[in-house]
Amino acid sequence: MLKLSKKVDYGLILLSRLREQPMSASAREMAERYKLPSHMVANILKQLTAAGILVSTRGAQGGYELARDASRISLADIVNALEGPISLVDCAGEDPTCRYTEQCPTHEPIQNVHRRFQEFMTAYTLDEVIGTRGQGPFQFQLG
Repeated sequence: MLKLSKKVDYGLILLSRLREQPMSASAREMAERYKLPSHMVANILKQLTAAGILVSTRGAQGGYELARDASRISLADIVNALEGPISLVDCAGEDPTCRYTEQCPTHEPIQNVHRRFQEFMTAYTLDEVIGTRGQGPFQFQLG
């Protein structure tokens, strides 16, 4: 079953806090607020900062903030930062490793699905994920 990892799920929760309340927030404050494991929150925030999605400020008034507007952060940016490149199957993605590619009857159709999924993840923004709360005009269709 295809689903977002717990790390991505938690990352979206943390990013929603930073989107809805633009003032800086500490890892501790967010872990306590959402009752998430503090070590996992710290790791997620560190990865999002390293990917350029967040900026961090040290000190008593420090914390984390979005590095750019939520409309310019794609779901692919978030997933790639926390889980690495998206690959639906072994023969797709940045480093295809399937040894059956030449004789596989589903290779081309799966490549098409992977490409469309990648386009979706790149086009769908944090603003759309968090901002619409599932009530926006967005609809996704593969066919």
